[in-house]
Amino acid sequence: MNRRCIAVPALAFAVLALAGCGGKTRGTANPAPSTAESGSETTRSTADTAPRVPVPLNTASITSDACATMSASGRSSLGLGEGQPRTTGNGPSCTFQEAADPGNQIDVTTVTANKNGLQDVYDTKANDAYFGETQAYGYPGVYAAAVDDRKNGKCGLFVAVTDQLTVNILVQYDNGAGAADPCSVAMKFGESMIRTLGG
Repeated sequence: MNRRCIAVPALAFAVLALAGCGGKTRGTANPAPSTAESGSETTRSTADTAPRVPVPLNTASITSDACATMSASGRSSLGLGEGQPRTTGNGPSCTFQEAADPGNQIDVTTVTANKNGLQDVYDTKANDAYFGETQAYGYPGVYAAAVDDRKNGKCGLFVAVTDQLTVNILVQYDNGAGAADPCSVAMKFGESMIRTLGG
């Protein structure tokens, strides 16, 4: 199995890795959601369904380095080693391997290619094999992927860190408790990420 081919469900996101790395950037809707500028605020379309973030987080560090999504203490609490940064067409990415079992890994992508945040994920949910709303430490998120491989240790989670930016967390665990419940691993990562970015 090619574990380095990162993912992004449905138009391609959280499961390019699962579906063979082909397709469009996930969340780039066609047509794109309409927006109208009003002063310094952007008004979202009436068809909008994605919840807004409670307080936009400082994302300056993660728009250039997705490994900055997790602090050293956060990695330690999840048993992860230092991340390995990569660059993808969707934005900066980082692979975190479990220190005790490198066969277990979490691929994280700061989705800078999309400009409508979680709304882009909602706009393409018809392409997903599963789609479930959730929250990570109070921030809106969605479990979603084009292929439902949760029973095989894979789970995709998008978490909104601002109304314009989401982070895609793709868990791929072959062994241990995380393999049986990969979505709980994704949520723990998401919650730790929110604490990291919130200071």
